[in-house]
Amino acid sequence: MAGHHDPKLLYTIANVKAYHIQGGEEQDLTPSGPQTLSLLMVPTSSPFSDLSSTIPQNEIPENDFYLHLNLPPELDLPMPATTQVYHQPPHSYLIPRWDLGADSGIFTRITFDKNISSEDHDTFETILAQCTAFLERAAPPKPSRPLEQYDPKDYAPGGKHHDAKGAGHGQVVLIDEDNGSVIGELAGDAHIVEDSSLNQGTKSMSHPPIPTSLPD
Repeated sequence: MAGHHDPKLLYTIANVKAYHIQGGEEQDLTPSGPQTLSLLMVPTSSPFSDLSSTIPQNEIPENDFYLHLNLPPELDLPMPATTQVYHQPPHSYLIPRWDLGADSGIFTRITFDKNISSEDHDTFETILAQCTAFLERAAPPKPSRPLEQYDPKDYAPGGKHHDAKGAGHGQVVLIDEDNGSVIGELAGDAHIVEDSSLNQGTKSMSHPPIPTSLPD
């Protein structure tokens, strides 16, 4: 017999796929094909509750419930009321994974079959609206790619950014000195005059630059 604190099955939807998005790359969480998505209502007092990992214990309300999504084999996602969910028309939903870090850039995407019934679609969105911070009409955030770290070898002959047509010239890039990330680069058609003392692939010179004029 089900106990008072046991999770309760609220609704199921067949033919659902899920993806893990990190650094702009998607990983299929349902490689064997679409699965049945189960929407569970879990009491916050339940021993099955996962809210302790996302909400401080003293902020969890007593005798309350939260939504929990289960899609085998990989997706088992607690969704407290503050969970943001964005609609990606026509049949996808994007969930930022703030529980994994505010700046993690990690998302979970759920995609329904294109032939999903209007009843399943409407019921799912109604549940989201009642149990989460469902942003039905807001534009979903764009998962960003990780910042590329500067490596001088990438701009040397044979490197991935070396232009064989550029008469041996490298490429001018702007580097964030705090973390070494590439934050910009000069357009390829720019005319660059290199000092003969500049050592390729470094920011050092073989001898200090000679001033063109002396101060008065």
